[in-house]
Amino acid sequence: MRSPEPTNVRVRESPRAQRLRITVRPDAPPELVVPSGTTRPEIDRMLRANRDWIARKSAELAAREANRPQLGLDRPGVVWVHGQPVEVIRRPGSRSVARLTRGRLLVAGPRSEATGAIERWYRREAKARISQVVAREGTALGVEPGPVSVRDQRTRWGSCSPTGTLSFSWRLLLAPYEVLDYVVVHELCHLRELNHSRRFWGLVAEARPDWRTQSGWLRVHGAQIGAYTTEHTASRTFRD
Repeated sequence: MRSPEPTNVRVRESPRAQRLRITVRPDAPPELVVPSGTTRPEIDRMLRANRDWIARKSAELAAREANRPQLGLDRPGVVWVHGQPVEVIRRPGSRSVARLTRGRLLVAGPRSEATGAIERWYRREAKARISQVVAREGTALGVEPGPVSVRDQRTRWGSCSPTGTLSFSWRLLLAPYEVLDYVVVHELCHLRELNHSRRFWGLVAEARPDWRTQSGWLRVHGAQIGAYTTEHTASRTFRD
């Protein structure tokens, strides 16, 4: 009798993929990346052949994640900036907006729109702070960064295009400042070496000798900040 293939694996076709590749992460369902034009029988064979490995790896990651120190991001009544809680206060008003004032985040407008208001604030604040680091460290490294964009990425904290455009996840604002700083410096070093060669890591180490500590923080806590949503914060904070 034919062994059933896993049913919880997301299949994603990628024109850049050269072969079939399975990834298992603690914050998302397993994913099978396949080259364009891959047939269904090929996909089924790959899933059947790796069924036990997917189940074992998923269980290992789930157990490891359960034992990791928790950041407390589900705490009601606060948002998180550089690893520190910031009190959230509701204010009356018809316009949906959130702004940081005297160390507190004031959120106005209908409760149903609080989620969007808080996320827009996170994006604005992240872009402002990241742009400051980009400008400062770009000068220090002797590179000319391109435009900076902030996106809703959950696992890829930063990226650098061949044209110099820099993209970052707004969720970096939840991490300690040193972690955000490291990710920015990492991407700026790509403006000199668009790879992960020994020379690239030498540039990173020269700019941030302690970079392994920050990279390690992301390995330990990345899934937690990647899973964070402002909907969770708003629903736990505003109940009327």
